[in-house]
Amino acid sequence: MNNASGISPQILRGLQLKDLGRYTDAERAFKEALAQEPNDAFALHQLAACQFHQTGRQREALGTVDAAIAVEPNSADHHILRSFILSHLKRGKEALETARMAIGLDPHRSGAFTAAAQAHLHLENWADAETSARQALALDADNSAAANQLAQALRLQNKLAENASHVAGMLARDPSDPHTHASAGWAALQRGERRTAEVHFREALRLSPGFESAREGLLTSFRSRSPLYRAYLRYCFAMQRIGRGRQWAVIIGAYIAMKLGSQIKGGVGSAIVVIYFLFVLWVWVAKAAGNFLLLYDSFARHALRRNEKIEAAVVGGGLILGLAALAGGLVFRSSAVQCLGIGCIAAIFPLSMTFTNGSIIGRWLFGCIGALALLGGFLALGKSAIPLAYQHGAELLFSTAVIASAASTWLGNIRALRQPMD
Repeated sequence: MNNASGISPQILRGLQLKDLGRYTDAERAFKEALAQEPNDAFALHQLAACQFHQTGRQREALGTVDAAIAVEPNSADHHILRSFILSHLKRGKEALETARMAIGLDPHRSGAFTAAAQAHLHLENWADAETSARQALALDADNSAAANQLAQALRLQNKLAENASHVAGMLARDPSDPHTHASAGWAALQRGERRTAEVHFREALRLSPGFESAREGLLTSFRSRSPLYRAYLRYCFAMQRIGRGRQWAVIIGAYIAMKLGSQIKGGVGSAIVVIYFLFVLWVWVAKAAGNFLLLYDSFARHALRRNEKIEAAVVGGGLILGLAALAGGLVFRSSAVQCLGIGCIAAIFPLSMTFTNGSIIGRWLFGCIGALALLGGFLALGKSAIPLAYQHGAELLFSTAVIASAASTWLGNIRALRQPMD
């Protein structure tokens, strides 16, 4: 990649603005430089970096860095940036291939191993992420990104003692790094030290107000005030450690155990089925229900985004209405009211994956299923007011929506249908 000798005034201004975090202004300067020299690989690289740091511009950044690679295909720097962009776009396998290409071009570049570690983290290859992060640190002991990757990889492998020692060293070297405080916060949460986690997340947000990992960590620590949510969080940490392939084995194994248990005659079989469905309900709605409680916290609710507040209100309200309708239907022996309760509770499964889902397909799919479940429940409640010719269709809609809501608890494990928001 080009060096700074003979650098144009536009590129020099762009670098200064980029260092200040003014990526939009820096982008304009690099485009001015490219207007004079369209094949300047250094300017293309810097432009891609600016686009990468702007919300929703990652795909554009990928195209720009590809243009830089077309000019300088043997530059490890371009491939390193491309790998990080691909990781952000959740294209982990491509990111890893690109990082390995960068390593092949320059095996002594710490950033290439950092890019590989990031790809491994995205692919949930915790041990490989640890190895790559250690290789990056061996080449550059001051590589803070690799140090935080190592902390994350150690935590996700449940190496909590080693993680604590590593994070303590990071904080001693640089107590003003927001990423290090976020790493310390997540490690504290995994150890069950909620108050310590809050301190680190607050400090990370003070140092970097828009830091998403710290914001989510702080919300998680707030939710952890509830014993039920703490149990859910322990479950999440345990599932993270075993990897995605084994997660499916656990899910399928639990379902098979429920089906076998349901064959047991008497109250034991019924209890197994009830416990299984309560467990499924708890796993899928715990986060949204936790956010629903945060709506009543004068401080915590300000950390929630608009879509998180909507999800919390819809899921929390649906759960309360559904349980109340079920109880009322049992007390007054009204099957119509019970159906309303079933419809509301069924709807919250897909709706908990709608408002904060980064997958457009997933949002539409789960949103439609949730809406149909609610519609089916209210149609069942007003069945007597529906003309006889349409009653069968209403019953079919209700049963189909409930089945689809149950299926959404399986579909929600498909990564393409459920992704975090950018």
